[in-house]
Amino acid sequence: MVDQIVELEDNKKYVILDEKELSDKKYYFGLRLDNHEEPTNKYLFFEEIKDSGDVFLLPVEDEQMKGLLLTTFTVNYLDKAYDEV
Repeated sequence: MVDQIVELEDNKKYVILDEKELSDKKYYFGLRLDNHEEPTNKYLFFEEIKDSGDVFLLPVEDEQMKGLLLTTFTVNYLDKAYDEV
């Protein structure tokens, strides 16, 4: 799903920058896009929810989980950045 654009029910669009599985759940790190699909400076963590074969992305609201995801995605970014050097 990385690099895909997803649209939430509120019509806001995000490009998925990274994904990670933690405790058998998938999480995504998204960058919000404006009305012209240009990047903004707003980011959001999503949790993947599966229901009757459908897949939904819900914003993560738990502050403790946000902290864990921030650390996790930062480590992913640093690993990728150093691999490219």
